[in-house]
Amino acid sequence: MANEPRAPSTLTIPSWALWALFALYALPGLIDHAPWRGDDAAHFGVIHQMLRTGDWLTLAVADRPTFDTGPLYYWLGALLSQLLGWALPIHNAARLASGVCVAITLYCLARAARRFYGAPSDRAAVLLGLGTLGLLTHAHEFQPQLALLACTAAAFLGFAEFLVVPRHGAIIAGSAIGLATLAAGLPALLILMPLWALLPGLCSECRTPDRKRALALGAGIATVIALLWPLLLVTFRPEHLRLWWSNELESITPHFAHLTNIRQLLELLGWFMWPLWPIAVWTVWHERKRIKETRILLPLASLLLAILLVATTGPLRPAHALPLIPPLVLLASDGALSLRRGAASAFDWFGRMTFLAFGVFVWLSWYAMHFGWPAPLARNVARLVPDYVPTLSAPAVAAGIVLSLGWLALVVRPPRSMLRGPLSWAVGTSFLWALAIALFLPFVNHDKSYELVAGDLAARISDTPHACVAESGMGESQRAALLYFANLRFEAADRGVTRCELLVVYRSGRSMALQPGAAWVPVWDLSRGRRRTGEQFTLYRRL
Repeated sequence: MANEPRAPSTLTIPSWALWALFALYALPGLIDHAPWRGDDAAHFGVIHQMLRTGDWLTLAVADRPTFDTGPLYYWLGALLSQLLGWALPIHNAARLASGVCVAITLYCLARAARRFYGAPSDRAAVLLGLGTLGLLTHAHEFQPQLALLACTAAAFLGFAEFLVVPRHGAIIAGSAIGLATLAAGLPALLILMPLWALLPGLCSECRTPDRKRALALGAGIATVIALLWPLLLVTFRPEHLRLWWSNELESITPHFAHLTNIRQLLELLGWFMWPLWPIAVWTVWHERKRIKETRILLPLASLLLAILLVATTGPLRPAHALPLIPPLVLLASDGALSLRRGAASAFDWFGRMTFLAFGVFVWLSWYAMHFGWPAPLARNVARLVPDYVPTLSAPAVAAGIVLSLGWLALVVRPPRSMLRGPLSWAVGTSFLWALAIALFLPFVNHDKSYELVAGDLAARISDTPHACVAESGMGESQRAALLYFANLRFEAADRGVTRCELLVVYRSGRSMALQPGAAWVPVWDLSRGRRRTGEQFTLYRRL
C-alpha cells in the first residue's frame, strides 16, 4: 500500500507548470523538420506506406514488408496524420505520436507514484522522467518503442490501482499489457505478463478471492488484445503470418553477444539511465528493511526482468533499453525525496552546473560556426557538415537568448524545495534541448535530411523517362525518404544483378558496398558527411 503523504514542500509545482515544461521539452524537434536519416525516416516510411496505399495491415517500407515491431505506434502516427494533416505536414503530424506516447508515460508514472509513495512523488516522477537522458534521445523521433514505454507505464498504473480498487486496476493493467503486445510483440509480453502472473507472490494482500478474480479478468483482457494482431494477419494477410512469427521468435531468442561485450552494455545502461539509476540504488538501500513491500518489490522485479531481456535478446541499441525507464522512474521518485541533505544538494548542484557548461558550449559552438572563433572549434564544427553554409537567423537567436535568460534565473536563485534536484534536471534538459534546436536545427537538418538528395537524384533519373531503377546498399531509411520526397521506387539489385538500366549504389561510413563492373558507367555522384557518418550516393547507367 502507499505510504502516508509526505509533508508539503516549500515549493508546490502546479499541474499547468508541469505541462508547460513538457511542451518546452517535447515540441522543439518534434514538429519542425523533415524526417531525418536513421530510425526517424525508416519508421516514418511504414506510416507513409499506410497513408499512401490505405493498407493498415501491411507493415512495409517502400513496398518491402518489415515486422521488426508491432503496429500500434504506426496506427497512432497514421491516425494523427489524417486528423492533423490539414494543419501540419504529414511527417510532423505523424511524429506527434511520439509526443503523445511520452505524455502518456509521464502521466501514468505520476499517477502510479502517487498511489505507491504519496505526494509529492507524482511531481518527482514527471521531473525525473523529463531529466532522463535516454528518454531525451528518442522522444523527438519516430520510435515505435515509445508505444511500449507508454504501455509499460500504464501497466504500472494498473498495478498501483489494483492494490486499492482491484477490478479497476485489473482492467487498466490488462489493457496496457495487451496494447504493449500490439506495440512490441512477444518481448513486451515477456516484460509485463510475468509481473501480472507473479503479483500474488509479490503482494501478500493480493491473495484474496476478489483480487484473484480481478487478476483473471486482467489476464483475459490482455490475451484478447494481444491476439488481435495475429488474428488480423491470419484473416487478411496470411502470407505475412510466417514472416511475422519468425521475426517474433528471433526477437526473444536468448544470445550472449551482449555479455561478451559487457563494457559496451554497461556504458549504454549507465548513460541511458542517468540520473535515475544512482537514486534508484539509494532507494533500494534506504528501503532495504521494507523491500518486500509491493511498492518497492514490484518495480524492482520489473527492472531486473527488463535488464535480463535487454542483456540477452535483440540488438544492443539504446531504443531497446526504453522499458527500463518506468521502473527506474518509480524507484527514483521515492528515493529523490528521501535523499540526505548533502546528497540532495549535490544532485541539484551537479545538474545545474552540468547544463550550464553544456549551454555555454552550445552558444560557443554556434558563435564559432558563424564567426570563426575560436578557430579550432570552428574547424571541428565545419568538418561535421563540410558543405553547410551558415546563415544568421534573428528569431533563432532571440529564442536562444530568452531560453538562456529563463534558465539562468533558475540557476542563480534555485527554489527551496524537496523537488529542487529533479526540477534542475528536468528544466536543464528541456532548456538545453530547446536551445540546441533553436540554434542548430538548420545545421542538423542539412546533414540528416534526404530532401535535397532526393531532388537531385530525381532530376538525374528524369533524363531517362520510364526507366527501371535498381538500388544496392540502401537501408530502410534511404528508401523511405527517397520515396517520400521524390516518389522514387527501386528494385533490389541482388549482388548487382538487375534487369534495370539504372542502378543507385549507396555507401556509408567504412562499409564495403557493391562496385559495379565495366558494364556500368557513373553519371551522378553525391557525397556528404565524413568518416563514420559519411555517405555516398552514386547513379550508374548500363552501357
